Amino acid sequence: MKKQILSLAVTLAVSELAMAGHDDDQNLVIEINRGLPQLETAIRETTTGVQASPVSDGGELLQSLTGVSAIRMGGRALDPVIRGQKETQLNILLDGGYIHGGCPNRMDPPTSYTSVDSYDRVTVIKGNRTVVYGGGGSGGTVLFERDWPMIDEKGYNVDLAGSYRGNGDQWELGADLVAGDDDGYIRFITHKGGAGDYEDGDGNDVSSRYDTKSNAILGGIRLGDNTTLQASFEKADEEDVSFPGAMMDSPYAKAKNSRIKLEHQFTQGALRQLKVEAYKSDVVHLMENTMMTSPSTSDTDGLRIVLDAHAADIDWTFGADMKNNDRDAEAFMISTGAPAFSQWPGVEIDQKGLFVEGEKALGNDDVVKAGVRYDHVKASASRTNESFGMGMGAHTPLSQYQTYYGESDIDSTEHNVGGFTSWTHRLNDQYTVETTLSRSVRTADATERYIARNPMMGNDWIGNPQIEPEKHHQLEVVFASNNDDLNWSLTGWYNRVDDYILRYNNGAADLYKNVDAALYGIEAEANYQFNDNLSLATSLSWLRGKNKDDNTDLSRISPLELNTSLDYVKNQWKLGAEWKLVAQQNDVCLSSDACGGQDVRETPGYGLVNVHGEYAAKSGFVVAMGVDNLFDKAYTLHESRDYVLDSDPVQVAEPGQNVWLRVSTKF
Repeated sequence: MKKQILSLAVTLAVSELAMAGHDDDQNLVIEINRGLPQLETAIRETTTGVQASPVSDGGELLQSLTGVSAIRMGGRALDPVIRGQKETQLNILLDGGYIHGGCPNRMDPPTSYTSVDSYDRVTVIKGNRTVVYGGGGSGGTVLFERDWPMIDEKGYNVDLAGSYRGNGDQWELGADLVAGDDDGYIRFITHKGGAGDYEDGDGNDVSSRYDTKSNAILGGIRLGDNTTLQASFEKADEEDVSFPGAMMDSPYAKAKNSRIKLEHQFTQGALRQLKVEAYKSDVVHLMENTMMTSPSTSDTDGLRIVLDAHAADIDWTFGADMKNNDRDAEAFMISTGAPAFSQWPGVEIDQKGLFVEGEKALGNDDVVKAGVRYDHVKASASRTNESFGMGMGAHTPLSQYQTYYGESDIDSTEHNVGGFTSWTHRLNDQYTVETTLSRSVRTADATERYIARNPMMGNDWIGNPQIEPEKHHQLEVVFASNNDDLNWSLTGWYNRVDDYILRYNNGAADLYKNVDAALYGIEAEANYQFNDNLSLATSLSWLRGKNKDDNTDLSRISPLELNTSLDYVKNQWKLGAEWKLVAQQNDVCLSSDACGGQDVRETPGYGLVNVHGEYAAKSGFVVAMGVDNLFDKAYTLHESRDYVLDSDPVQVAEPGQNVWLRVSTKF
């Protein structure tokens, strides 16, 4: 399989992100930027937790990494959570562009529009370590990236892959075909998959069916010795997707993505490289239940201009970017066709940013890096005066904002300034320490500002048009050791948030307000190579989140987790086993509590064992198989959504025992 998930190399990006390369036997590389030594030598390790089995989308892949979890509502479209931060607290870019989903209830987070096999590299930057990829990003940045393809002498490459997971009859088929040479190429990627309902560890059916397909055409041409132009068009379609955790299903979701990239290398002077990237993403989405149907659209377009330079012994990156997102969503009664309420009443959020970043080596053992960015944000909603509902239930979004917030001023403008500074010091050939101090400002999204759902769906859910942006102030310290067969790292971080945007329930409605909050945690990872064939890896993550205004817990905070894996590699064979231990989560904020939080319950702990193996023939044919949740444990991710089972609210459960098979070939 061209993008082999089994043996994903987790690269510690210790210089520029592009320093991490591809291993000989795989093309998809996950890069984890933990800020480790930004010096001459890159530290590489294969880290436990990278999922061996097939994945349905990028969210399912990411949630297996240390410090990363996910919110499950159904069989796919897991919504990533990094260090307790989620949704637009994360900057997620697909092939250089943003895509914002079409569902106010997040049936389609950005990662749901990723077929993992179609990307060459996934870069995960935890916390705020760069200002290049847009404002916010307090929780981290995730880049799904495609490279200029390396083509064999014969002038073409073909990669074919398929997988099957028995629990839920989940299947995936994909093909990646590219032809050309160093002067230009054309590439076609196609993917199709589907699933039925899976069973949890107690034998209960979980409504999780879906059908999905995507097609992408990409091309590139070398305009000169130092200039390349690339363009792509991708279409993704989902049908009949079940979401028990959303109280609605999705008959369809369709996305169209266009990208164009121009790169030029300078050969003289201080300037080194120019990049110009433009993108457009259009999403059409429908959610439905027996009472209502809710169509929605989300259109995003943007531009990024980036210049790299070297002056005064400093490597500089500076540029400008812009992003505009238009969203519209309303709900209609199926029985009458009458409009019931507005979800996004013609929302437009426009962002324009300027940024500069610099890195300087201070001798052989020290590197300092810093960046700053300014963002101008304008938010407005054009349909807040339109009437929804009938009779005594008639209302406008504006009337709901006035009822709950006393607010009639709809438009807002922000001037947001963020940045970071880091110092990396190599104590000796073995030990390195890095300290990063950052500020990031995250503006509220369309839902937090303007959603206007009335009680016909159970209770009101009303956005706050004048909610203040979040200001995250983070301190992170990383201590790492690289000593031949044993590599390890220990990370501690603290994030004080002014004006944290808190969703809470006051008994009548879900509302938003600003509070002061703190998130903090520890992550530890180690890898020991017993010999050329056998290695042991382990990782631990611990996280807390507190509302400082009333000293209550924040919702959807991941519990303590310990992962240990043992891997054996010899010649063309690979064997592995993973043992995952997750503690119970009792530090919660329930909707029934005075804090009116989003947690479903105090989630019990669990332990899982996964096993897998792979054989790679010299001809290019690869077969892998394994069993996830070997002992058929019943468990749920703490962050997952709730739904009704036998009249009682429960969380959407994870799959029980799951036997899987993956085959691929390349020629």
